[in-house]
Amino acid sequence: MKRHVLLFLITISCLNVSCQKRQAPAGEKVLLVSFDGFRSDYLTKANTPNFDVLVNTGVISDGLIPIFPSKTFPNYYAIATGLYPENNGFVGNSMYDPEMDARFSMRNRDAVENPDWYEGEPIWNTVEKAGKKAGTMFWIGSETPIQGMRPTYWKTYNQGMPDSARIDTVIKWLSYGDEQEVDFATLYFSFVDGIGHRFGPDTPEVVEAIERADDLVGYLIEKMEAAGLDENTNLMIVSDHGMSAVSRERIVVLDEMINPDYLNFIEYSPSIMANIEEGKLEEVYSALKANEENFKVYKKEDIPERYNLKNHSRVPELLLVADPGYTINTRDYFESRENYPSGGAHGFDNQEKEMHAIFVANGPDFRKGYRGKAFQNVHLYTLMAHLMKVPPAENDGSLDSLSVFLK
Repeated sequence: MKRHVLLFLITISCLNVSCQKRQAPAGEKVLLVSFDGFRSDYLTKANTPNFDVLVNTGVISDGLIPIFPSKTFPNYYAIATGLYPENNGFVGNSMYDPEMDARFSMRNRDAVENPDWYEGEPIWNTVEKAGKKAGTMFWIGSETPIQGMRPTYWKTYNQGMPDSARIDTVIKWLSYGDEQEVDFATLYFSFVDGIGHRFGPDTPEVVEAIERADDLVGYLIEKMEAAGLDENTNLMIVSDHGMSAVSRERIVVLDEMINPDYLNFIEYSPSIMANIEEGKLEEVYSALKANEENFKVYKKEDIPERYNLKNHSRVPELLLVADPGYTINTRDYFESRENYPSGGAHGFDNQEKEMHAIFVANGPDFRKGYRGKAFQNVHLYTLMAHLMKVPPAENDGSLDSLSVFLK
């Protein structure tokens, strides 16, 4: 008899407390979605009914301004940490650290998973430290034990994973209904960037990629509604940078100004970072400065403050920044590649409109039908922390910049 009474009491307890489906307060979940290389004006280039629904019932900005250099790894990590490159260590897709005497390349798996390259605190760590859970379906840094920890769920990057499977997995993470359920998740898709590089931003192929992205947004909305996530989840769709058309007609040949053998290349066009052979820095800089056409050249100490770049040991002695649409390289490199450059590129000055990315948001905490000014992507970290009611780590962003998008 006592056993029956005990089972009855446990059953009542489950029904009243712990066994009920977990209900997150409205707005305290965040789903961060990125389509790599999705330029700020791409929604005007194609038919995008699903994006249109989110915009008409949510918010959009005139653009999302990337940090410099406007390349993939630095920008995704800036979004994750709310820190500029000189404060989070990610100064390029390729880097050299003189203290470690080591090089970083985004295709070097050992480097990508080495936490010594990652400074600052990514948002998934902030969420986990606050007692909540995070799940990352591909995001720069999420495969790495930064600060000795990882998100509750994470995936090693796999470009071949089907788009729908990525969405299905993240929806599952967000809607377990118990203590396994996450409060923050990311989704990442690379194909818009890949098509933009191959064909250029103003091509039919990019229009098809935009429409494919819109189809995925429709599928995501459908799955969120079916799981009841639309009622308590703030959805943010962003990108890391835009895209500019490049061509063989717009090139800068280093050999016409200097001996390129003097340069130890670390990061490549259109924002070249290089150390210079000992004793040759003044000679190389002076020659480049005297021929400064379709590019800008800076010694490390003279890099513009607005780049928020120069105050880190990983930034080398010289920076060359090509004008939009131009490519800088050696004569040998150009002559050995008949169709180089072609298609599209990014990495140019982050103030250039063609480098600006997309920001669309929808959910219980966002206004409806509002369009705001472009803003810098470092502000997204503090916005996400605010939406999830978790204390942010030190960062370079400000919620003041984005409060106009909130109810």
